Amino acid sequence: MTELLGGYPSKSPLCEIEPKGAWPPGFIRSLPFTFQHQVAKQQSDLSSAKTHLIEAYKRKDSDVRGILEEINCMHCVYKGSCDESRFPDFQAILVPLFQKNLASDENIELLFGKVSFVRHLLLDVGSQLADPPPPNSPAGAVLSQYLYNPEMDAAPAPKSCAECGLVSEDSCSKCAGCKSVSYCSQDCQRKHWSIHKPDCLRAQGKKVSEKVAAKAQKEMEEREELERKRNDQKREQETKEFMEIFTSYAQEQPKLGGHWAHDCDGKRLQIYVPSEYADQIIGNIGKLFLDLRQVQILSLGMYPDGIDPNRYGYRGIEFVDPSKDAHILILFERLFSNGGEGGGVGLHIDGVFVVEKVMKGRAQWVLIPEPTASYASDDNRLAKLVKHLKLAKEKAKRVPQTVDLGIHNPGDPNLSMMATQFGKFVSVD
Repeated sequence: MTELLGGYPSKSPLCEIEPKGAWPPGFIRSLPFTFQHQVAKQQSDLSSAKTHLIEAYKRKDSDVRGILEEINCMHCVYKGSCDESRFPDFQAILVPLFQKNLASDENIELLFGKVSFVRHLLLDVGSQLADPPPPNSPAGAVLSQYLYNPEMDAAPAPKSCAECGLVSEDSCSKCAGCKSVSYCSQDCQRKHWSIHKPDCLRAQGKKVSEKVAAKAQKEMEEREELERKRNDQKREQETKEFMEIFTSYAQEQPKLGGHWAHDCDGKRLQIYVPSEYADQIIGNIGKLFLDLRQVQILSLGMYPDGIDPNRYGYRGIEFVDPSKDAHILILFERLFSNGGEGGGVGLHIDGVFVVEKVMKGRAQWVLIPEPTASYASDDNRLAKLVKHLKLAKEKAKRVPQTVDLGIHNPGDPNLSMMATQFGKFVSVD
């Protein structure tokens, strides 16, 4: 781990290398960490790591249970062993491992089977928790950009209204009493006063009565309860809308000529699954009709072996057949109204794939063509999709957990502007 977080291929730390051209020193210094992280992500297999830990727990492995007791994670792993949907986030296990100085390769292998399965998470968590990280390491170089520098003026945080959340330098004015919060209008300030009053008085060194504190607490609890009810109503409404769309999709009549729309490039394609809830519809079809478990929504960075990136979309869904540990991939294109420039209207399924064979530890995927010969004249879109997935389930073969499926799923990137002492740059997460 020390080598991963702080080591370099050569003995000369990159902070001593003069950058050439327009590349800022911070970018140059963080390159080793970036490369390590990319490779680690390609090797990651959180599904196998989770399975290994659950099996080790169930067979009462004393070493594994001892580590879990030490980091106070026994109960959460127990819940995950009873119901995989309740398995804790990996960081909930890795963070205390680092904090208690237990994140050795030996312990990681005991818990998760292979270090490579979770190495990308180890890099993320370790670089954040190292206290302090090695000064010449990538983590140290990145951290140094955010440490206090007396020669630099920090950019002031934008003003936002404490009541409505409006962000505006021009419209928002600070509270005259404490100067710590801002409001966009007197109306917002009046609405927020009962909550803000205790903090405002304390900031001015004044005494806060029990009555004022109790009133503020009551107001906050009432607002939280109101927000909870609004969220519940929103979820209920979304569930109702989804069920109406799903029911309509299941009961629709076959339509001559089909349903068509355009992708983001303006290409006209047939709609296999309608609505902006199409991902959820496919997930429910797999679960309700075929006993498939949805593993993840895909936004592929690299394609698995046997799938041509020039022919198939990079978005999709991965299913697993729990009865025989067989995997199914559905790749699709999102479709939009108004020639591809409007709102989402559904999905065009590019292909359904299963593992045909394993070569040198890597899965080789093969396309399962639509079983058009088995389609009846009264089959609607849902019935045809169920038949297609049923055929894929029959063709799918068991894949050992040690096999590399080749699924590189970094997800859609989050772009943000980062300000450092070397200037602003776009961060791609």
